[in-house]
Amino acid sequence: MPDPILDHLTDAQREAVTHIDGPMLVVAGAGSGKTRVVTRRIAYLIANGVRPHQILAMTFTNKAAGEMKERVAALAGEAPRWVGTFHSVCARLLRFDLDKLAEGRTGNFTIFDDSDQQGLVKQALKTLSIDDKRFRPRTLLSAISSAKCGMKSPDDLPCGSWEDDVIAKVYRYYERELRRMNAADFDDLLTLTVQMLEKVPGLKEVYHDRFRYLLIDEYQDTNRAQYRLMKLLTGANRNVHATGDPDQSIYSWRGADYRNIMEFQKDFPGARIVQLEQNYRSTQAILDAANALIRNNEERFEKNLFTENMAGLPPALASLPNDRYEAEWIVEKALGMRAEGTPLTQMAIFYRTHSQSRSIEEAFMREGVPYQIIGGVRFYERKEIKDLLAHLKILVNPRDAVSLRRIIDSKSTGVGAKTFDNIAALSAEAGQSEWDFLRRDDFDQAYNGRANKKLKAFCAWCQSFARIKLAPVDECVRQVINRSGLIEQIQIRSEQDPSEEDRLENIDAFLARALEFAAAHPEAALPEFLEDVALVAEVDEWDREADKISMMTLHSAKGLEFPCVFLPGLEEGLLPHENAYTKSAAEEERRLLYVGITRARERLFISFASSRLRFGQVNFASPSRFLRELPLEEFTMEDLAGAAYRGSAPRQDKSNKWQVDEDGFDLDTDWDFDEAQAHPDYESF
Repeated sequence: MPDPILDHLTDAQREAVTHIDGPMLVVAGAGSGKTRVVTRRIAYLIANGVRPHQILAMTFTNKAAGEMKERVAALAGEAPRWVGTFHSVCARLLRFDLDKLAEGRTGNFTIFDDSDQQGLVKQALKTLSIDDKRFRPRTLLSAISSAKCGMKSPDDLPCGSWEDDVIAKVYRYYERELRRMNAADFDDLLTLTVQMLEKVPGLKEVYHDRFRYLLIDEYQDTNRAQYRLMKLLTGANRNVHATGDPDQSIYSWRGADYRNIMEFQKDFPGARIVQLEQNYRSTQAILDAANALIRNNEERFEKNLFTENMAGLPPALASLPNDRYEAEWIVEKALGMRAEGTPLTQMAIFYRTHSQSRSIEEAFMREGVPYQIIGGVRFYERKEIKDLLAHLKILVNPRDAVSLRRIIDSKSTGVGAKTFDNIAALSAEAGQSEWDFLRRDDFDQAYNGRANKKLKAFCAWCQSFARIKLAPVDECVRQVINRSGLIEQIQIRSEQDPSEEDRLENIDAFLARALEFAAAHPEAALPEFLEDVALVAEVDEWDREADKISMMTLHSAKGLEFPCVFLPGLEEGLLPHENAYTKSAAEEERRLLYVGITRARERLFISFASSRLRFGQVNFASPSRFLRELPLEEFTMEDLAGAAYRGSAPRQDKSNKWQVDEDGFDLDTDWDFDEAQAHPDYESF
């Protein structure tokens, strides 16, 4: 009888799946069945006597972790409980053992999201009397995040210049306040876990005994903290299985270091290396373009993707006079494919920067083409949802002053900025959090008899609200919604602005989310639900079933695939980005384009424009250097009717294939704008 775990595997995949003891690195090319290998390896371990609770598997998205669990359970009858993202696994470890680190935080800490972090940095700038126009909060947060990913404290940062001193001061204030409020940011989930394993005596050995087999997905995207975490969790048996592809390392801006995967053999001498080169996703025509591009990078494992799929249609390349023509060309191609039977849900547009989406959105709206943007205003960042989350967070973590401040701002409480500062000072003297201080039976006396009627009413509300039970999750969320007053406030505003009713629908959607969570995790309480919500990635919110064309940045596209892919903006300054002025940065930009190309299964459309409206000005652009590295003789030329070439424009033969001169294809294409403007539809562009 065939073994379903090993069924339909190539020799290379079988080698990776059946390896049990000792370190192994699987270099998995794009579309090579990486997820199949990881899930079947876990199932194979269980089938060969390894207990599920002894397996720890970490990946980069919640959806990938969920799918991994489902597949393993289908193959082996049960799945490990410890399958999740790096951040979710670390959050669970910290819930259990953070108290042992004795650095001021406890297991019921709050996870601060991006807006919470920015608010805290703004507070730091105000307190430290630093000009927030010269030092933008987001820039400072980026510097702090970079330091944390590199496992650097404020004292480890460079000093000497005024800018360096400001970053160190803000970082120090930021860290102190996080500890005071029993809060952690996303980077802390990793760094605190590393510190916990390094500093708490005997704890590392406890986890070595618990987790006998460690599997890490997307290893090329690990940063310094994740790398150290992997080393700390790997016991003497060295049973670590890392999977990744240096050619798809695209996150250096958030600390990822592709050298981690390149030096795996150095870290684990004698490790087995398996290369997966057979692609199951794309046509050979698309793979030929990807292979030709990426071989120009020097820092990589040499490999060549191939497929048994059909050769497929050649990729298309369009040269347009400006970004509005480019957008119209995309709409024309999308509508044409839909008319031929391809639903919009099977199409995606990947761009280098969010600003590129504007002209494409406008073209879609003009033609009535439904679309969705991944990475725009996220559901959990909407005001009413942030207000609701603040009410939930304060129940779990009474020290969360940021959430308390948001609650106060969301209702008429009689607590202004000056009053809150007074409460903060008095609560600190009393050794209490602001929330606990407000709930004191003798609050008016503790506040020196200065509480007005509104403030007293708010204190009474705090006392009543704090009695809400944290489980079951759905009932807890329902009671918080009912007692928060958020619905009543939205209803009042909706009398003047009917669009406010959308906020009520969002709150209903949040309650539905809580109901789903409670059904899947009946034993869980509010802290687990908040953790799950906090760690949702942008791509996790994507509606895969909606018949809309999807739009997202190339960074968000990682791990996805579509039958039809559009890659607009192949211009110098966009891709590669204008900030990619080093060899290493240019190689990462090339990897980013490689990722975009290899998301396509059947059709690939690439375009560039001679001019683009950016920052309110028309900027003239040159074609990307990466276009010269593609096998252009295998591409077809696409264009809008009426577009005019001159100079070194490409020539086409009867087969619609580009003709390449003996000395190479000249991409320095200019446009005759006089002829373009003569086109009857020019003004609409």
